[in-house]
Amino acid sequence: MTFKPQTNSEKLMYCTIRLEDSTGGSGTGFFFNFKINGKIVPTIITNKHVINYNTNESVKFFLHTTKEMGVPNKDSLEINFKTTWYFSKDKDLCFCFAGPIINSLKNSRNEEVFYCGLEKSIIWKNEDLEKLNMIEEVIMVGYPTGLWDKKNNLPLFRKGITSSHPAIDFNDKGIGVIDIACFPGSSGSPIFIQDIGGHFTKEGTLNLGKERLILLGILFEGPLLNSKGEIIVEKIPTKNNISSITPIMINLGYYIKSSEILEFEKIIKEKIKKI
Repeated sequence: MTFKPQTNSEKLMYCTIRLEDSTGGSGTGFFFNFKINGKIVPTIITNKHVINYNTNESVKFFLHTTKEMGVPNKDSLEINFKTTWYFSKDKDLCFCFAGPIINSLKNSRNEEVFYCGLEKSIIWKNEDLEKLNMIEEVIMVGYPTGLWDKKNNLPLFRKGITSSHPAIDFNDKGIGVIDIACFPGSSGSPIFIQDIGGHFTKEGTLNLGKERLILLGILFEGPLLNSKGEIIVEKIPTKNNISSITPIMINLGYYIKSSEILEFEKIIKEKIKKI
């Protein structure tokens, strides 16, 4: 059966991409379309630690292809591709240009990549985040413990709530907290607020029938409880490591606020000038 994503939720099924590094660790990336000088520039965004802090990491990309506009093929494709990753100055974020990967597939196999890229329009400014309530339901899309629908190359969706107010930085600039189960492989997962069919404002007004989709942030680390009962904060790992001392997860995740992505616009503009 041919499946054509139509709703925002269905399109989110195709916004992420499973990434495997050179050591076999896995993480989550997502497609983000920047608009630079009127042109769409597709990128893939993830955490620096997902690609081992290596700007030239060779990564296995799990891609969807398409022959019909707006409809992904039943089969997916795995390709190893060495690309350049560009790093955020002070956040555990990086991106690569998706164009070389898309063009490589088109030239070698005559196939188009199918994806649903996120856009700047769903990133809220801080003054808009102030309109949100302390507790908002969130969803996270990715590949926890490396799990995914292998047959259809699709991610898993998790649900939780905000643990810190979306408009208030948690300890450090551009950081927030969600109450959600986070596992190895979830690194780089996009986190959304999505209200289908309507939502309440914090003043109690019901906006009925008005869907709301916000890219809240990107998961990158979380607090754990060690065997001594001490709280430690670690990067969400890319694979399950066997250890004699296993930290206990307390189901909290730290995310980098989505507005931090926008610093990549400057890098992209500079690179485009040189082309």
